[in-house]
Amino acid sequence: MPIRFVKLISFYYTNAIIRKIYLKKLGFIMGEGSYSNLGLHFTPNEDYSPCVIIGKNVSIGPGVTFLPNSEPNNSELLKNNSYVKNNLIKKNTQIIVEDDVWLGANCVLMPGITIKRGSIIGAGAIVTKNTEEFCTYAGVPAKKIRNYIK
Repeated sequence: MPIRFVKLISFYYTNAIIRKIYLKKLGFIMGEGSYSNLGLHFTPNEDYSPCVIIGKNVSIGPGVTFLPNSEPNNSELLKNNSYVKNNLIKKNTQIIVEDDVWLGANCVLMPGITIKRGSIIGAGAIVTKNTEEFCTYAGVPAKKIRNYIK
């Protein structure tokens, strides 16, 4: 099956079980009891090796975007700029989401981060750094707004 169809099924097919099977082919690994809503997006590695690893019992809201790869696709000026090369281009990194996490609608997870166990990410948040366990994060960029364990 052409990769274009695998992506189409992975992101938009209505049956969550089928989506989970096709996401795995693209390098998006989901644990037992995890669920993704329609409209999930991510940039797979060139070789489709695992780039997003989701733990058990994770709820992924609609329109969530995972960006394990970040690079300027068509700009030769940006690709050859030393600052961009050294600081902004990230390839083949992993995004790890541990067990029992909620990801709100339309949130964005940037390259190389880990969402720790029990975290809640608010709708529309952009997560640029690792989170702590059992905390709520919201905003752009995402900031800790609540800690559940004292």
